[in-house]
Amino acid sequence: MSQVQSWSAINDSAISEINVRQQHRPSENFKFYSNTYEANQSITIKASHSFHLYVLKGSCSLMVNSQTVDLDAEQFIQLKHGIYTCKTGSEGLSIVKVFSKTSNK
Repeated sequence: MSQVQSWSAINDSAISEINVRQQHRPSENFKFYSNTYEANQSITIKASHSFHLYVLKGSCSLMVNSQTVDLDAEQFIQLKHGIYTCKTGSEGLSIVKVFSKTSNK
């Protein structure tokens, strides 16, 4: 299973959509999707390729291989292709998903 990582372990600047984009260069090799969700929602994330999921604000519980993985603001995880159920925390959630255009499943 993929492990949750801290943004500060890879970048000294504050986490933001701009800084996430700068982490993945050259930008034409990646697709970026930003989403904001209300508090206490259950959302489905469908991915046909592996991707990085960055939590900018809020928190969520993500089902990964039948296990719950908790992600807080300024954390990220690399995930394989698949369908993931994500439950947002009490303050809502802001995420960025990054897909490599050159990666395989």
